[in-house]
Amino acid sequence: MATALEAGDDPLPVQDENLLRLLEEVDPRLGARPRRARDEALLDSLVSAYADVGERLGPEPASWRWGDLHQIALRHPLSAHLPDDIRRLADVGPAPRGGSGDTVGNTSYGGDFNQRSGASFRMVIDVGNWDASVAMNNPGQSGDPRSPHYKDLFEPWAADEAFPLLYSRPAILEAAEARIELIPAPAE
Repeated sequence: MATALEAGDDPLPVQDENLLRLLEEVDPRLGARPRRARDEALLDSLVSAYADVGERLGPEPASWRWGDLHQIALRHPLSAHLPDDIRRLADVGPAPRGGSGDTVGNTSYGGDFNQRSGASFRMVIDVGNWDASVAMNNPGQSGDPRSPHYKDLFEPWAADEAFPLLYSRPAILEAAEARIELIPAPAE
């Protein structure tokens, strides 16, 4: 097993590049047999990780899915103070998530594997054809939990999908579900 760093040795900061260097290069700070110490540490951590995943996801590795651990649930800021029936409307999720803080989707998580951060709004703009642009907003396009559009985008967002982000008046009118006209009250 790896020996502890000798007193006075400067430990490397825990960063991906330093960890990779320790795995790829034989580091004399790992003791008299650094290659063996490194290999034993890797095998021990693999056995430990395998056992941990088995406890979390069951004994059959073929059924293990990252999204069964890494999920997101959105809790309304007032959720703890809402009656159960309103809380069920206001809270959204859970949904499985892919990736991590080191992937393109950047869905970082804490010790419980629940997503802690990541993009809630995404858009891809086609400046040559504005109506070909797409976007995604999470969890929906309404702030009213009673609206059908409060959380209708949550599942498509979690699946990394997008909706058309229309620009031209004809395209918008063709796709519109409703039109709300706001007219100021007459001056008294």
